[in-house]
Amino acid sequence: MVGVEFASPSYPAQDPVLNRSAPKSLASRVAKRCMEKGMLILTTSVYEVIRFIPPLNVTAEDLKEGCEVFAEAVKEVIREA
Repeated sequence: MVGVEFASPSYPAQDPVLNRSAPKSLASRVAKRCMEKGMLILTTSVYEVIRFIPPLNVTAEDLKEGCEVFAEAVKEVIREA
């Protein structure tokens, strides 16, 4: 499993890396955009984190495609904000 945490101020936190100017709910918005593109990823219930849990037999091509979909989704959500 790999997790990506966004410094988005969706929940009250005392995190020193929290970016109050970042768009809210980035993790859920990125996850939704990834699903629209055919990629299923998980968010956590409280934190601004996306979890990647690929199968053990994932191919290099699938990993590359997943990274590209994720990067596109993040860029699109940031542009919308």
